[in-house]
Amino acid sequence: MKILFDGCDFVSRTGPNTFARRLAMQLANTGHIIADPDDYDVVLAFIQTSFPIEQYRAPVVQRLDGIWFSPSEFLTKNVDILTCYRNCDHTIFQSNFDRKMILKLWGEPNVSCSIVGNGIKIDPLKDASKLSYDLLKLRNEHEKVFVCSANWHGQKRLKQNVELFRHLKTNFYPRSCLIVLGSNPQMFPGTDIFYTGNVSHELCAQTYSIADWMLHLSWLDHAPNAVIECMMQGTPVVCSEDGGTCELVRDFGVILKETSRYNFDLVDYDDPPDVDVRQVDRPLPDIVSLGKHADIDIATIGRQYVEVLEEVVGRSRK
Repeated sequence: MKILFDGCDFVSRTGPNTFARRLAMQLANTGHIIADPDDYDVVLAFIQTSFPIEQYRAPVVQRLDGIWFSPSEFLTKNVDILTCYRNCDHTIFQSNFDRKMILKLWGEPNVSCSIVGNGIKIDPLKDASKLSYDLLKLRNEHEKVFVCSANWHGQKRLKQNVELFRHLKTNFYPRSCLIVLGSNPQMFPGTDIFYTGNVSHELCAQTYSIADWMLHLSWLDHAPNAVIECMMQGTPVVCSEDGGTCELVRDFGVILKETSRYNFDLVDYDDPPDVDVRQVDRPLPDIVSLGKHADIDIATIGRQYVEVLEEVVGRSRK
């Protein structure tokens, strides 16, 4: 099958583009052709198409990981996404959270739809000798190492991640530290918080591999790559009950309740409500007592995409 990936930048490190690159590599490795604009069997449009749908010579499948849902952006930034939603041949939602939100705001799509999650190649680090000296030093000096990672802005709730870390350190893990990965963090003072800024994917993976827990209280995230990359290293996650992250974490971590549940209305997502970190009233569970997370193997995700794309292509040829 010749698949045209539309609306993707395989060089970019943003969430949708990172996943698009991983998916394209998986499909290519399993015999499918990542097509050029002149010869394709099906279009896989990430979020929206680059051109009006009538200009494509094959069916269009839209992959949606959410829409703009703040009141000031809803009508302006969603125009092309909504047009694609109304006119494509199939919609793939990245999570059940995304599906519920979009169906409430836009109604059922005119065509079939499905839910296929995010994924990554399962390749955890096994050789401790490859870890950086600084990470090994932190690991050896602390009883617990926590990590959080994002391109930081209000929705990502760094302040609440730090509050949760401080709560855990004060009450349960006095010899612990927090590593903050990613760009534009708000700086909170303390000799036990380490800010790395943007680092390579390899160093992120190393950090996840030596951490005991990821703290990811981001509000209304869809299916964050950072969480998937961390779980791939065998590191469990503390997350919020609102958004798609908890669908990934499932039993492989701790899911905190929100003070007020999101009801899928338009909302300013850069001004999220608080999470009461005091609801963690005991030490975090031992990893051996945790259950399973979602299937994040890109091989599984790739097969699910192929099934959807083949069904859409077959339907179009009848």
